[in-house]
Amino acid sequence: MSTTTMPAAEFTAADHGRRKLFRFVLFLLGGILAAAALAIPSKADGSRTLIIPSNDGYGFDECLRAGSECGIIVADAWCKAHGFGASKSFGPETASTADAAPSSFRVTCADSVN
Repeated sequence: MSTTTMPAAEFTAADHGRRKLFRFVLFLLGGILAAAALAIPSKADGSRTLIIPSNDGYGFDECLRAGSECGIIVADAWCKAHGFGASKSFGPETASTADAAPSSFRVTCADSVN
């Protein structure tokens, strides 16, 4: 029975150069991607008014009607979930816009949370 052992891998100067180049390219690519990610705005329009359709499946449409006690809790939760401060106002959406579905609700939020 013959056992042959493979010699330990030896890296040549060319291999070392390719590794350095590969690391440099990865570093450069990572820097470009990080700069691009920082340049993208987090909110496209900066609007603090959320339009919520009543048929979204959560079933909170009774809470967001004017004068309800649970409305402030639901409105605050929506604002905080979208990166804003506490809600300023909420209620049925009365403006007829292309974005608003029939019987939608409007929640206006305070400035963003830091």
